[in-house]
Amino acid sequence: MCRTMNELERTVADYRSMKALLEEITEEVKFLEREIIGYLDMNEKLSETGKDFTVKVSTCERRTLDSKRLEADLGSLSEYQRVSQYRRLYVR
Repeated sequence: MCRTMNELERTVADYRSMKALLEEITEEVKFLEREIIGYLDMNEKLSETGKDFTVKVSTCERRTLDSKRLEADLGSLSEYQRVSQYRRLYVR
């Protein structure tokens, strides 16, 4: 835990550096995922097994409710809402 302003400044600098690295690595991972999916699509496969890996691609479905349309049709939905609180850190 930081006890002085100098410690906090070093910690924030480390945080920013690591955050930038995380974003860079996340983009690289997304690129590699697209490459793997591209291979599977090009070869019309849903899975492939190599010496030390198996890759699979599948179609998933996610359903959500249109709360604005529901409120327009049914009125306020506030009595059905659950509210949770959490702490969020902002570093600029």
